[in-house]
Amino acid sequence: MPSHKPLKSISHNFGHSFISFMNYINDDYFLGHLLKQIRETKLNRLEVDILNKTAKPEELLTKPMHNLTGFWNEWFPSLVESSGSTIEFVKAATMVIEFDLQKSRPYVNDDNFLENPFSCVIKIIDDRGKEYKHKHEGWWFPES
Repeated sequence: MPSHKPLKSISHNFGHSFISFMNYINDDYFLGHLLKQIRETKLNRLEVDILNKTAKPEELLTKPMHNLTGFWNEWFPSLVESSGSTIEFVKAATMVIEFDLQKSRPYVNDDNFLENPFSCVIKIIDDRGKEYKHKHEGWWFPES
């Protein structure tokens, strides 16, 4: 029988998978591509509506990145179901990735690269109005 309880771990696992080292596109990780676009556009916040399969602002999504957010959004219902819950319990699911361009530091292994801090917040609201939220934080730099 499906349960609401897994929604808490789903909020953690979805975000962790999205920002992980497994999320590589062409010549850099997703976060590296995103940070490069953020530095170019000065738009420091990507908002993803997971259920509606949309992301904004569009200026941050190059074609490979757009395809990848689509893949992760398509995968979300499977993650929910395989975790012991059901997508019918999920009324809203969002992810916000934000970089702080005001702070930077040299990358510890190669000071030719500057990294910026980021946060990735996943919020799921269930059919009872309960919120499940997880925040990942770290530092990242573009490789290319």
